[in-house]
Amino acid sequence: MKHELADPTLVRAALAQRLRAAAEVLLPEQPERADDAAADAAVVLERLVEHARTSDGSSALWLVLVALSATYPTDDAVRESRRSLELMSTSDAMLRLLETSLGRLGASGDPTAQLEVVDGGVVVDVDFSARHDLNTGIQRVVRSTMPTWDAEHDVVLVARTGSGTMRRLDEVERERVLRWSGPLGESPTTLTGARVVVPWRSVVVLPEVPAPHLCAATAALAEHSGNAVSIIGYDCIPVVSADLMPPVEPNRFVRYLTIVKHATRVSGISVSAAAEFRGFAHMLPAQGLEGPDVTECMLPVEVPAAAFDQPVVPGDLPLVVCVGSHEPRKNHLAVLHAAERLWREGLGFRLRLIGGSSWASDEFDAVVARLRRRGRAVEIGRAIGDAELWAAYREARFTVFPSLHEGFGLPVAESLAVGTPAVTSSYGSTEEIAADGGTLLVDPRDDDDLLRAMRSLLVDDALHARLSAEATQRRPRTWEDYARELWTQLVDDVEVAR
Repeated sequence: MKHELADPTLVRAALAQRLRAAAEVLLPEQPERADDAAADAAVVLERLVEHARTSDGSSALWLVLVALSATYPTDDAVRESRRSLELMSTSDAMLRLLETSLGRLGASGDPTAQLEVVDGGVVVDVDFSARHDLNTGIQRVVRSTMPTWDAEHDVVLVARTGSGTMRRLDEVERERVLRWSGPLGESPTTLTGARVVVPWRSVVVLPEVPAPHLCAATAALAEHSGNAVSIIGYDCIPVVSADLMPPVEPNRFVRYLTIVKHATRVSGISVSAAAEFRGFAHMLPAQGLEGPDVTECMLPVEVPAAAFDQPVVPGDLPLVVCVGSHEPRKNHLAVLHAAERLWREGLGFRLRLIGGSSWASDEFDAVVARLRRRGRAVEIGRAIGDAELWAAYREARFTVFPSLHEGFGLPVAESLAVGTPAVTSSYGSTEEIAADGGTLLVDPRDDDDLLRAMRSLLVDDALHARLSAEATQRRPRTWEDYARELWTQLVDDVEVAR
């Protein structure tokens, strides 16, 4: 993003402001202010460079680079600048830093941007949830957790600018994150002219997975800035089960892992997810890194009161529901195969698969079309609303979710939350959810095992009644419970550089 027409007077004033903002937290005594902005910037920069040259670590230099360029530097930029400080005089180093930093500013930053340094705070990056109306898994976690954090703690919620720096949310974005009630219909924004938020001696929380183009600079923030970075760990599926993912996903995910390896804490959304991140952390001593402390904080499921507003009207045949995007990892071909075998045995039921198309869904679509030509009762629900989803869960005799790999397994938890039994995989996070009852566990790679479980719940009324009772008796866990436990794991007693 270039700003070729920026007023030079405003550019000089903005540079002086940014350097002063950095000096306020770095220097024990502030330089006397000059009347001319350019002269003031030069005086302050000289003091900042001298301070960075004599400081341990790279956090002071990282902040100076942010002040100069109004962007977050990468690891390469920090290391190159450190070497310049070591080999050059203060004046030569000033010129080198100005040259490289202002080059980055001209290429991607806003030369009139000012700095807001958040010293000793908690900065939470909710960029995607703030700027987009999509409300699937990660966005639901963010929008269900942040209202409690915002009400009970002093947090700075941020999104990203076009250059990848942090900024405070505007009012529309705060509405999306803190008071979500449905799509707002506003276009995503990449505000310019907003103050660049710079965390300093703070805890930076990443409840989302940053976009790939943000990872290099965010990893450098985690490594060099002196801030502590805490992360919600959803899963490592793109690398653990790369064969089940689109080819591009492993490459995207390893960029994210460059942040994880310099993080301070990771809270997995399940024991299974935490085990994946803990395994990654255990490999990091080979690079001379400690890696993050990894804990787990199981996601909750809360059923909206409106889900019970309408009475369930069952159809002529029992309904079996399968929720999840139509991709290989969700194992829907095994569900369709088991259903066809049960129909051939003479059992009568409807199968409803709720979820959107995804990569490699052509075979799924072909099998569904073939079953429909044979007169099988296969229904596909795409782009349905929450009310229709909860109605399907309540109408179902049972749900089936034999996924091959999950970070959590939300459809299982949602099914059980309304008292509907579930057939699901016998390992990982779905097994954890099943521990409190209401499920039949299967080996998702064993077609016969899946067939037997589905048959049992269709024909065995006593088994169905027992599992329904177990599901109804499960102790609910609220989003407030989750938010408070998550704060304890990601923020409380986190040490930051001083």
